[in-house]
Amino acid sequence: MEKRKNFLKISIIVLVGVISGYLIVGLNISSIKNSVSVKTHNEGTSIKVLPEKVKVKGQTESSNTSVEKMIVIKGVLRRGDSLYSSLRKKGISPEEIYKLKKALSSVINMTSLPSGSKYCLIHDAKGGFVKFIYNPNPIDTYIVSSSKNGKLKVYREKPTLKIVKVEGKIEDSLYNAMLKTKQSPELAVSLARIFAWQIDFNTEPRRGDTFKLLVEKEEQNGFSRPVRILAAQYDGKLTGKHTAIFFKDASGHADYYTPEGKSLRKAFLRAPLKYYKYISSPFSYRRLHPILRIWRPHLGIDYAAPIGTPVIAIADGLVTVVSYSHDCGRYIKIRHLNGYESVYAHLYRYARGIRKGVRVHQGQVIAYVGSSGLSTGPHLYFAISKNGRRLNFLKMKMPSASSVNPKYISQFKKVKNEYISSLQGKIAYSLSRNER
Repeated sequence: MEKRKNFLKISIIVLVGVISGYLIVGLNISSIKNSVSVKTHNEGTSIKVLPEKVKVKGQTESSNTSVEKMIVIKGVLRRGDSLYSSLRKKGISPEEIYKLKKALSSVINMTSLPSGSKYCLIHDAKGGFVKFIYNPNPIDTYIVSSSKNGKLKVYREKPTLKIVKVEGKIEDSLYNAMLKTKQSPELAVSLARIFAWQIDFNTEPRRGDTFKLLVEKEEQNGFSRPVRILAAQYDGKLTGKHTAIFFKDASGHADYYTPEGKSLRKAFLRAPLKYYKYISSPFSYRRLHPILRIWRPHLGIDYAAPIGTPVIAIADGLVTVVSYSHDCGRYIKIRHLNGYESVYAHLYRYARGIRKGVRVHQGQVIAYVGSSGLSTGPHLYFAISKNGRRLNFLKMKMPSASSVNPKYISQFKKVKNEYISSLQGKIAYSLSRNER
């Protein structure tokens, strides 16, 4: 009897153990299945991990908040690429590219984008346009974004402006002296242009000559470039001391002036061509015409040059004639200040936009050398007159360009004093006073 009771107790204990073990194993299996199911779900879903995120409007940031991820497409224009071809390779629709190009064309020339240009196109998670960033170089940044009315707008991100003082000494050339200052060689070219009417930098610099500059620079992303020279001094053994002050008046006119407010530029350039072979026929009151074989006045100058050589305006002025004649072929007349007029003849063709009534600037390309009219070969016939009387341009004393307008002279003096003090190291120039 006792044995039967013990057997029943043992049976009950074993049964309870079996049932408990089954329940525990079942729960573990269910847990494992759920775990495997979640893992498989995650592996089967394509989730892009992108570098930029934005917060969804109206959401607060918390551990339970979902953050919308941006789709970022970056590229670099290689040689021969266009923005269209580069973006199409990345799957961007022609319609979106057209809108981007239309927006950018208002600020940059889209037909000649430099190789090495970088861009970044940003879409939201649904593929909608957010922003386009274009960098033609390390400093300039153009950003295209959507306006409130849904149209695209573009703006240029302004680099940081900085003014620096540069000093150097001539050892052999201005170019090499500028390189030794660890500045851009462009500054040497700019300085030579400023003093082009006072100093011949090909022949006149001497060892030991010194220069000082105040240079406005743009800085961005660790890169910098010169914008303009604000003030310059060159002190040479042969040239003497020259000072240039950049001044832009309230009307928008800008130029380089002496400390007295006189323009450093002469009213006329020394020649209507930057490059020519030689003067084939000078100014003369009696010359044997090479075609007509008669003696008659030649009240101008013939500059021999290849066909297509650019012809430039010797001074600011108004185009009064763009025409053709039997003798002169294609020719242009420009009226300048103080009764001066210049003529450019035997032209091959006119520059784009040149027509009667157009204003041109000194040094602007107005036409190209040719051999039209009575001509034995390609050359430019150039003549200048004052109040209707022809002058010998090669012997003419060049008048200076206009001085500072008297009504802005007080502002000029203030700028001049600050610039010269900075060049001499007496004060640190304030950038806020030179806002452009």
